[in-house]
Amino acid sequence: MNAYILRAKPHGIDQEEEFLSGQISVGWPCGKSLENCDRGVIASTLAKSYNTLSEISISMVDLFVHMPEGSIVLSPSINNKSLIHIFKTTSGYQYDSSKDNAACGNPHFIEAKHLKTVSRNTLPSPVFKSLSGARKTLSRISQHYGILDNYISSGFNVTKKIVNNTDGPIDATTVLYDLLSSEDEHIRLQAAIAVLNLGKNKKT
Repeated sequence: MNAYILRAKPHGIDQEEEFLSGQISVGWPCGKSLENCDRGVIASTLAKSYNTLSEISISMVDLFVHMPEGSIVLSPSINNKSLIHIFKTTSGYQYDSSKDNAACGNPHFIEAKHLKTVSRNTLPSPVFKSLSGARKTLSRISQHYGILDNYISSGFNVTKKIVNNTDGPIDATTVLYDLLSSEDEHIRLQAAIAVLNLGKNKKT
């Protein structure tokens, strides 16, 4: 069974509301559907539209195109950094040619049911750590599928304190882990140093 982290900003455009309405997407408009394409075909197709194309980008698109129905998808909220949207996919890969342009940027999509939005601090610890370390647009965390499935099946009941930035200050550790995903390299470096120091202080 499969589980992923997918950030709701395909092609650099905030699509959080579209995600919540039932369609998750990955960006990379390229003029055609990628259905039934293997990694090699995906790479050659994207190369026709993008001069700069990394292996990581190809891997992410390939991962999205082959995401199975029934997968669990975590998507960090853009509007509230302390929240995580949890989805379960209800279809495989689909393509919408009307959105295959720079303005929309999200022709490659998958239908998904929004199960619940939770505080990231209430996630099971292994999932929380994977989420904090995942900086790519799309990452696979299928090793945590069982934990997440149990978490969802239990009605998202947890014993950890829920953090909500509308109710009071956010835990400093949560803020540091959020900053590890910053697009600013300097901020990521400073956050990483702070996290390391935090670990050293706990040992002493």
